Amino acid sequence: MPQCLITNCTNNADNNISIRCRRPNTSAIWAPNTVGYLCDVHADEGYTIDITFRQSAIRTITSNVSAGGHTVTRTTPILHHP
Repeated sequence: MPQCLITNCTNNADNNISIRCRRPNTSAIWAPNTVGYLCDVHADEGYTIDITFRQSAIRTITSNVSAGGHTVTRTTPILHHP
C-alpha cells in the first residue's frame, strides 16, 4: 500500500492524484495517474494546487508531485492524438 504524501503521515494511502487534458466532448487527450497518494484523512482536508507546464516535444507527460517533503515523479507516454 502506498504511503501518504503528507510529511510524517504513516497512514496507508489509496487516493491517487491524477490530472487530465480533456477535449470539449470530455474524452481525454491524456489522463495519467501520478504516483502521488493521499490517505483518507488528508484527502479530505483541501489543498492549493499549483500546476506548471513546461513544453516537451517527446509525447510524454511527466508529473512531479510533492506535499512539501519528497517529490514523486512518473513519466507516461501520450497515446492519443488530438
